[in-house]
Amino acid sequence: MVQMKIKRISWLLAAALLLAGAATQAQTNVTTSTIVTTSTVVATLTNGTTTTNVTITTKVVTTTNVVTTTNGMTSTNQVGSSTNEVKSGAAAAPAKPALTTHTNGWKSSVALGFSLARGNSDTTLASFAANTERKWAQNDLMFGADGLYGKTRLPNSAASQTTAETLHGFSQYNRSFGDGFYAYGRIDGFHDGVADIKYRLSLSPGLGYYFITNKTADLSAEIGPGYIKEQLGGNTESYATLRMEEAFHYNISPHAKGWETVKFLPQINRFDNYIVNAEVGVEAGLTKNNRLSERTVLQDSYNNVPAAGRLKNDLKLVAALAYKF
Repeated sequence: MVQMKIKRISWLLAAALLLAGAATQAQTNVTTSTIVTTSTVVATLTNGTTTTNVTITTKVVTTTNVVTTTNGMTSTNQVGSSTNEVKSGAAAAPAKPALTTHTNGWKSSVALGFSLARGNSDTTLASFAANTERKWAQNDLMFGADGLYGKTRLPNSAASQTTAETLHGFSQYNRSFGDGFYAYGRIDGFHDGVADIKYRLSLSPGLGYYFITNKTADLSAEIGPGYIKEQLGGNTESYATLRMEEAFHYNISPHAKGWETVKFLPQINRFDNYIVNAEVGVEAGLTKNNRLSERTVLQDSYNNVPAAGRLKNDLKLVAALAYKF
């Protein structure tokens, strides 16, 4: 009987321990939530600028509940939420490639010269020259015109004699390829009443190259085929030519510059029929901004096959006042 009671007590104690273990329990609940909010506002202004506003809000909520029950007692621990918010301001949109625009406006000049003599001979001589040019990143467009007119009346003569009558105009377009190379197209028109050239029209495309190009000096050469149509000494003719030119410009100082050019145009199938035009000039500013300057130009025109009764060479020295705008 005693042994039976001891066994029953042992079983009761074991059951009590099992019940106590079941009654004592720990419960942990962990809840984590993340909220990310992104808002984007894109605005395009009237000047073509695009502005992007981006706002990013990140909210992280972490809740931890720990419930422990022991002998009927309950304790709860809670860790609250935390919020982090990040905002980015205006972000510039990627810049669009810039359009090719001209690097300079039109640069122009006008030069006028006048000479008057009275006495044993009455001489009147007037000259003019006008040039304009506009440059872009890869393009260069030029127009120009010049002329000279003079009359002289000798003593005991009632009539005046024309001693100078020239008119010249040109247009040239250059297209740069980079590394000093460029292509060009040029047209010239020329009249010389004293040399009996009623008109001379020349067309020429070709290639050019800058050997030197900087703020102080530039040296270039051009070569290409050409075509001339002229009325010389009452005869009209046209023929194909080569056109070769060398040009050099040098800035002597901030207020002075000099230049020289040589052009050679031989007839392709008759090289003894050729024309050479050369020019040397200097210009010095008379004002601080160089808008008004004094210009002196020496021009030489050589035609190896002139009109009948005319000389091959014509030399002119012209001094003028020039104004730039």
